[in-house]
Amino acid sequence: MPLTTEAALAPFNRKYLGSKRLLRKRIADRIVEAAGVPESFLDGFCGTGAVSLEMLARGAGRVTAVDSLRSNCVVLRGACGAPADPAGRARLLGLLEALNGLEPREGYITESYAGTYFTAANCRRMDAAREAIEQLGAEGAVGTAEHEWLIGCFLLAADRVANTLGQYDAYLKHLDAESTVGGRHVRDGRVTDAFALRPLAAVARGGEVTVVEADLAAGPGLPAVDVAYLDPPYNGRQYCDNYHVLENLARWRRPELHGRTRKFDRTGLRSPFSKRREAAAAFAAVLARVDARHLFVSYGSEGILAREEISAMLAGWGAVTVHEEAYPVFGNGAGVSRRRQVTELLFHAARRG
Repeated sequence: MPLTTEAALAPFNRKYLGSKRLLRKRIADRIVEAAGVPESFLDGFCGTGAVSLEMLARGAGRVTAVDSLRSNCVVLRGACGAPADPAGRARLLGLLEALNGLEPREGYITESYAGTYFTAANCRRMDAAREAIEQLGAEGAVGTAEHEWLIGCFLLAADRVANTLGQYDAYLKHLDAESTVGGRHVRDGRVTDAFALRPLAAVARGGEVTVVEADLAAGPGLPAVDVAYLDPPYNGRQYCDNYHVLENLARWRRPELHGRTRKFDRTGLRSPFSKRREAAAAFAAVLARVDARHLFVSYGSEGILAREEISAMLAGWGAVTVHEEAYPVFGNGAGVSRRRQVTELLFHAARRG
């Protein structure tokens, strides 16, 4: 059956710890209520891009989204930069159909992940598609925007059939088991579905979007904006560990992998925000680089930095308001179908004068 736009996936249609997919509208409501619709908006630590896309939908004029992981950036950049006209869209859908029709083959993905994060059959399908996408780019058969769109489609498709429950720091040990055993969710029911590329959803083009792959605390200069929104990591779980498989597939340098969890060397990707001794200094460094009239910060009640500590650091901007939102998350480890409540904190500070 030919692919259609009805099968499209938004960049945030994936398993991602800390994603603001379910909170994005409430966060945007708070921002617009306090600061109006911004002409310029900075989304630091953009992750899946959920807040960036929501603010774009609300009418934000210029959105700058920053993240240190290429896998996050390429999905968002692909969604925002791909051709949206009917002819361009039809061409992209035709490319996906051709990629889905390739003969499976064994390659780096099969050698690296078969029987762990993915079934062997899906690894062979993924090897065929990923090599073909890279070849299309190398031969100039697709432009940069189309190439990134294809990689974004590939990463979301891989995530849908991954043998995980939201993160890749480890894989589930029951690849051949039923999805649920004795009330325990032991694997995602889609793991045994055939890997198939689906299109990235078209993004409204009312505003301009720039996606920057960088360390927010030490990367290139940041633009002055009306509103800045920061959503740093809350706890000691490194995102480069949580999503190392997708990051490896996005970069496609095919490095040597190590250990039972098949990780590559991530030395340059570790975040100080996930280190108790470094989080406060890293947050201060980011605040020193942000130039905005309004600053909003998302943080979890179980985070490394205490609520009072963040409020004190923001006090230099002006009066600090904190909004609280009870939020259910899965608890007690992957595989236990039980939820617990945490509190999502949204800090707001406005420049004096």
